[in-house]
Amino acid sequence: MTLSGNRQRAALGILLLLFGAALVTDHVVAAWALRCRVPVLDLVVGILNPIGSGITLLIACAALAVLARRLRRLWLQDAAWLAALAFVCAGAVEFTLKHLVGRPRPDAPMATAGLLGPSFAADIDSFPSGHATSVFAVAAVFATYYPRLRWPLYGLAAAIALGRVYLERHYLSDIIAGAALGLTVAVRLYRYRLIVPGRMILERAVDRSA
Repeated sequence: MTLSGNRQRAALGILLLLFGAALVTDHVVAAWALRCRVPVLDLVVGILNPIGSGITLLIACAALAVLARRLRRLWLQDAAWLAALAFVCAGAVEFTLKHLVGRPRPDAPMATAGLLGPSFAADIDSFPSGHATSVFAVAAVFATYYPRLRWPLYGLAAAIALGRVYLERHYLSDIIAGAALGLTVAVRLYRYRLIVPGRMILERAVDRSA
C-alpha cells in the first residue's frame, strides 16, 4: 500500500479533525503529560528525542543514500535521497510557519495556547513542531517505498513526536500540525519527485512498491 490519493485525503482529513480537537484540549493534555513523568518514560523519550532533532535525519538519509549507491541498491538510494529532500522542504515550510505564528512553547515563561504573531524570540516558535514535521516527512517517504514497514515507521514517528509533548516543548496541536505538514510535503514530492543526482529531473513517480 502506498500513499494513494484517497488514502492521503483520508489521512489528512483525520489529522485535521484531530488538530481541531487538540486545540481545545492542548492545556489539558499538557498537564496530563506532566503528571505522567516517570523514570522509564524519561529514558525512552531521552533516547528517541535526538532522532528528530536538528539535522540528524538529514545526515542519516544522506549517509544511507551513499551506502545504498555503493551497494547498488537503487530503490533504497532513491528513497533515501527523496527522504532527505522531504526533510529539507518540509523543514523550510515549518521554519517559516514557526516564526509567522509565534506561539510560545509550553515551558516558555509566557506560555499560553493563544497565538502571538510573527516573532523570532527564543521559545516563541512552538507551532508547528519541527520534530513531528521532520520525522513524518521522512517516515512517509520510506513507508511509500517500503509499504510493509509503514506501521513501524509511523509508530516510531508518532512516539518521537509525542515525546515533545512529554518534554513540555510542544502542545498536542503543534505535533499534529507538524505531522500533517510532513506527510503533505512527502506525498507531493513522491508524486512529482525531483530525482536524485544522476537521475532524470521532474520524473513522474512510478509505483514499484506495490
